[in-house]
Amino acid sequence: MLKRLTTFSPAFFTPDGDRLNGRTYLLLILLCMVFFLPGLATLPPTDRDESLFAQTSKQMIETGNYIDIHYKDQLRYKKPVGIYWLQALSVKLLSPHHIDAIWAYRVPSIIGATVAVLMTASLGTLLFGPMTGLLAAIMMAGCLILNIEARLAKTDAALLGSVMVAQYALARAYMGYRSAKIGYGIFFAFWTAIAVGILLKGPIILLMVASTLVWLRLSEKNLKWFMALKPLAGIPYALLLVAPWFAAIAMHHEGGVFAQSAEHDLFGKIWQSRDRSFMPAGVYLLAFPFSFFPFSLWAILSIPDSWKKRREPGVRFCLGWIIPSWVVFELAFTKLPHYIMPLYPAIAMLAAKALLDDYPSLKANKRLRWLPPVTAGLWLLAGTILLICAVGLPYIMDQTWNRGVIATAFLMLIALGVSLMIFTKQLENSVIVMTAASLVFVTNLFVGVLPYLQHMWVSREIVHTAESIKPCPGPVQLASTYNEPSLVFLAGTQTFLDNDGRVLAHALQDNPCRIGVINARTEPRFLAVFASSSIKPTAVANVDGLDAGRNLKDRLTLYLLPTPNKP
Repeated sequence: MLKRLTTFSPAFFTPDGDRLNGRTYLLLILLCMVFFLPGLATLPPTDRDESLFAQTSKQMIETGNYIDIHYKDQLRYKKPVGIYWLQALSVKLLSPHHIDAIWAYRVPSIIGATVAVLMTASLGTLLFGPMTGLLAAIMMAGCLILNIEARLAKTDAALLGSVMVAQYALARAYMGYRSAKIGYGIFFAFWTAIAVGILLKGPIILLMVASTLVWLRLSEKNLKWFMALKPLAGIPYALLLVAPWFAAIAMHHEGGVFAQSAEHDLFGKIWQSRDRSFMPAGVYLLAFPFSFFPFSLWAILSIPDSWKKRREPGVRFCLGWIIPSWVVFELAFTKLPHYIMPLYPAIAMLAAKALLDDYPSLKANKRLRWLPPVTAGLWLLAGTILLICAVGLPYIMDQTWNRGVIATAFLMLIALGVSLMIFTKQLENSVIVMTAASLVFVTNLFVGVLPYLQHMWVSREIVHTAESIKPCPGPVQLASTYNEPSLVFLAGTQTFLDNDGRVLAHALQDNPCRIGVINARTEPRFLAVFASSSIKPTAVANVDGLDAGRNLKDRLTLYLLPTPNKP
């Protein structure tokens, strides 16, 4: 199909053949919507990060305080304010009367992911040509990790969008400083993207930009081109954008929030594995075949050509983007697959370039004959493991089989085989086959499988059950030892949480309109409080499912006390 795109290039490229035209960008937007929208509204809030972000944004809307960041009554400054502002704005515009609708909090992530795909197309066109940009954008739209992050109300997809804008502006300065002046539009795009990235996730965006600059400085001994972005004016401009919120918070909390953010989030994760278990270096390499699936095959095969052509400007720019940052992420103690997602557009561009060049290094170097079969084997293994996990998940969670996911997994296996069969002679078509198969599989997973896993979405089941048994009119009121943020988001900010069953018992006594949600570990202490009391709690329902915080299955019992209206 991509050969057809080449044949009918006037339909996709500008008349001079140097750029993608507006129609192609509209088609890429449509492709993103087809990939990212399914499951947006039906997938329940996930624990823990997504629900923490969404609940914090929800409390901003409820209180009207858009400066302080709170989860319930706790200060939450692990991340700057940017994502909360974006989510609150999205809810105010799209769902002002239903602020507990999780889909509205996810819209900034979808926009960020779509911007990332479009900017991948533009940057790939700038560095390597329009066909490379188009193919790299398709890879980004279809890769597994971006499809996950685009559906979650977190910082990562939005951050990726800002990183891509900054890197595009940086590449414009790098590629064009000898032949053309950089206009003020590129200046403002670069420094605004830097400021937005800092407001979203602190200095992470600076890592990608700085690593690219350091690599180019060491390899070319020249950074004069960077002056085209006017850093003497740009740095104060970026500071002007981010400083007001930081200044307001510093005055309100006497600077303590910055220590919390730096110590507990940034440096804690990098050097102390704060809140996560330690992961050794190399984990991201092992995870890459899964996280960039189904395009990890083409990405790994591009390594020899990318290194051989490392002195070409476009390749050099991408390697500077990837290698130093990857090393930093591998050395950090805390590792999660989405942390290195800002590097994937550069990987996609190198993969697309090597594919369109037909892998000359692999064909010319007989010592690399082992690489294609080994890579194909690893790719098939990664794909098979992912499919087995998807097929087995409904049985593991609910002891049932989902025919839809079994059928789409079978189609994916066929697509894997077809891609390998046509790989040597129809490289471009093999990518299109996997894109189509990925679309079908991802759509079925997020629409037909995950939302219906009853024992996976404990908070949803608790709220649904509590709604049918609530002892008093009005919103459901819960007091729970199940402390997941998704329960607070779905049941309301007034939800009372505590790990001590005795505290929950007293909370129920103080307000009999509450429903007690008690897990098996804390139930004896909860009941002991009522041992000498004439008023006894009544167990009215059970909810079984996965406790995400402890990563094990648990049984939660819902208790009621007699109310004045219900003796």
